[in-house]
Amino acid sequence: MHTFPKAILTILLFSATTLADSYPGFTLFGPNNTTSTRLIDESGTLVHSWTSSRTGGYSQYLLDDGHILRTANHNNPTFNGGGGQGYVQEYDWNNTLVWEFLYSNSEHRAHHDIEPMPSGNVLMIAWEYRSSAQAVQAGLNRSAIIWPDHIVEVEPSGANGGNIVWEWHAWDHMIQDHDPTKDNYGVIADHPELLDINTYTGGGPGGGDWMHINGISYNEVLDQIVISSHTLDEFYVIDHSTTTAEAATHSGGNSGRGGDLLYRWGRPANYDAPGTQVFNVVHCSVWIPPGLPGAGHVLIFNNREGQGTSIVTEIELPQFTPGSGYPWTPGTAYEPASASWTFTAPWFYSNHLGSCQRLPNGNTLAAESTTGHIVEVDAAGTVQWEYTYSGELVRCLRYGMCYPGIGDLGICPPVDLSIAVVGSDVLLRWSPVESAVSYTVYRLNNSDDPLESGTLLSTIMTTTLTLTDEVNGQDTAYYVVISNR
Repeated sequence: MHTFPKAILTILLFSATTLADSYPGFTLFGPNNTTSTRLIDESGTLVHSWTSSRTGGYSQYLLDDGHILRTANHNNPTFNGGGGQGYVQEYDWNNTLVWEFLYSNSEHRAHHDIEPMPSGNVLMIAWEYRSSAQAVQAGLNRSAIIWPDHIVEVEPSGANGGNIVWEWHAWDHMIQDHDPTKDNYGVIADHPELLDINTYTGGGPGGGDWMHINGISYNEVLDQIVISSHTLDEFYVIDHSTTTAEAATHSGGNSGRGGDLLYRWGRPANYDAPGTQVFNVVHCSVWIPPGLPGAGHVLIFNNREGQGTSIVTEIELPQFTPGSGYPWTPGTAYEPASASWTFTAPWFYSNHLGSCQRLPNGNTLAAESTTGHIVEVDAAGTVQWEYTYSGELVRCLRYGMCYPGIGDLGICPPVDLSIAVVGSDVLLRWSPVESAVSYTVYRLNNSDDPLESGTLLSTIMTTTLTLTDEVNGQDTAYYVVISNR
């Protein structure tokens, strides 16, 4: 009698200290102000590392091809505020520097976070210089040099070049009610799409760093960017579908509103609206990617400086409508009235810095940056994994077993293998694995046999395979499908 058990060999590597409900994979982080970038497994073991030619560590990403993208420091006496960087570097898996781009001189300096784009371009946050005379003419209520933030999208070119293909400047979207004889004068409560230049006296030398944007994330579905402001206690959404020229105006793009703010949340008083201030220093505003729990929401780290506990906050934005943007009722604060999910604990606190990431299983990875403590919590706030580094770290990111950039470190099992017998043929069908380029199918005589003792049947790009006359040749068989990335 021929039997064909519906079996699949699933191989996953778990450490003894990993709880059952953690998301399997590898965690990337760079200790702050060092040359090191580290990749650890679930047991906390260092499995791969990179050593840069420059100190940095504020932001780093593992790309699909196994390269890392990181920020690095360039000394710039004009812009010597906290979080200053200047360089973006790309290293391959073997620690060879393949691209380095400098965006730092007497007129501007990149700082804090970067964002790799699906196109291969990179978004960078940067300060730009405005003299005290320019600031006063723009409506500043004091004479001071200021550093308004801007964003550039850089297309890599060669080993150390880059073409700026898009940019957005906060300087083009300001308002003030201090002096009617100066630029940007208007009623602040009527224009939440603009930034009040007098909202904050500023941080950094001379108070110039008045926005201190520290996080940037791109939403490919909406073609929008979210950024977070340390000093203004808000996050903002802007339209990336504009041209650079449109981004300097109040019209154009998918929203029809040019480079104006499409949405803001966290401190209604900044635009003279009623409502409670939620944030007190924020970091790491990120879109939750499609396919994950909370997709399309914004996740952000609310430091709550001086309050003893930090809160990871998830905000469900109202529905975006092309041509008009996000809904807003004059005289009110932007919806929602409250967060859709939060996490905090008596021991969870970082007075500045901080990171957060939603994982595919619904858990959230967060870093208490100042203590080097990384935790993964489930929706109920229960810790499912934790790790502590003996030093300050800023950002951390988890990459799953199926992520192509981790190469042979991860074992990516396919799911939902179904087996059907039609006459003497066996039909195998399985669900696709994200990032898989092909699938290798094995036959085992025993479910406990290792792959090397089995028979290699095929390596194919599709997710179905018909084994002709298979029934006549086998008494019992176990089929294993391995995804190749």
